[in-house]
Amino acid sequence: MASRYGKKFDRVLRQLRKECPLKTPMKVLTKDLGKEKLCGCCYAYLKPNGKIDHFVIEVDRNMGLLTAVDTLLHEWAHAMDKEANGIPVEPHRNTWGEMYARVWRVYTNMASDPMP
Repeated sequence: MASRYGKKFDRVLRQLRKECPLKTPMKVLTKDLGKEKLCGCCYAYLKPNGKIDHFVIEVDRNMGLLTAVDTLLHEWAHAMDKEANGIPVEPHRNTWGEMYARVWRVYTNMASDPMP
């Protein structure tokens, strides 16, 4: 099913799944996050033993496309960091920055490819 943001957003999501895959199941939703005053968030749901069971990324549906894509990249980096390094006390630690740089490289490489 297409997202509220359309083909470009969906293409970025497919590319992230391909080039920055997670072992942990991931669901991406667009929803109204105005009350929460958030652009997006990445939730890690834990099993009783404390290991990550699955992720849910929420992206606010009331933004422009480029802001939504940036938010998706930001939150995907959180999921990658949490999966690789555990749930952080400081969410924007150095390892998150490394993951964010990785997803940005995926996105900027896509920008040079024409959209089918």
